[in-house]
Amino acid sequence: MTQSARQEQEAKLVSTAADHPSSASANPASSGDAARQQPRRLDITDLERIARFRRAGYGGNVSDTLNALGVRDTVFSERFRPLRQGMQLVGRALPVKLHSLVEPVPPELQRAMEQKWQAEGGHPQKRMMRAIEDSPDGTVLCFDCGGDMQPAHFGEMSCQLAYAHGCRGMLLAGNCRDTQYILKMPDFPIFCFGTRPNAFGGWIITDINVPIYLPGHLTHYVRVMPGDFIFGDNDGVQLIPKDLVDEVLLRVEALFEHENSERAQIAAGMSVDEVYRKFGVL
Repeated sequence: MTQSARQEQEAKLVSTAADHPSSASANPASSGDAARQQPRRLDITDLERIARFRRAGYGGNVSDTLNALGVRDTVFSERFRPLRQGMQLVGRALPVKLHSLVEPVPPELQRAMEQKWQAEGGHPQKRMMRAIEDSPDGTVLCFDCGGDMQPAHFGEMSCQLAYAHGCRGMLLAGNCRDTQYILKMPDFPIFCFGTRPNAFGGWIITDINVPIYLPGHLTHYVRVMPGDFIFGDNDGVQLIPKDLVDEVLLRVEALFEHENSERAQIAAGMSVDEVYRKFGVL
């Protein structure tokens, strides 16, 4: 979308959200602040949000919408790559911390760890799966692996279990494996740093559903809070702050419809002069 058209569209959207049509139309920049203070909410499930973001959203219009709302520090590192082109990673962030674990583990330390896990409700991976089960469907596992790149941190069987209980993908600052089977799953997009065949090498889950940092693109780190929203496609991965998810969705849908109209007019043969007169700089 052109800059002028986008500003006009943003102003219209915010005037609806903030109930200040005159000020929003006159000053689109300040209108972003108004929408952040009073964002719109939708009475829908996260699975419905996922479906609507996948239909109307792509990296550019999500980024432009966040920028219009004053959010510019939530683009993740380009190291996060999809297992294959065309994947869309969309859903509610469930952050998890991992850390390296030196192997072999001495027997006395293993016993102490097992006693600690039992007191906490079971093995850390089991507790992570319970967190998925207890959450509304539509979660995205977000893994801070502490910089550890030795092993594969997640494999297909874990993906199958997570998916069966409502998880809809993974953002992994580490490695995965079993990709030929993961790619056969009906809907489990993964964006990760790489793939490795070895699960050995030593790692353990340390915290579940707590704030984490993941490598950023425009900032060193992006903070991921429980309940934030993840959007990733061929252009990269972004975070949508939890309080702005529905506001962003509604704006993205409006931009999608506007751009479809613009696209159709250009494809129909509109002259160059008319394109720039009507839409401004593309």
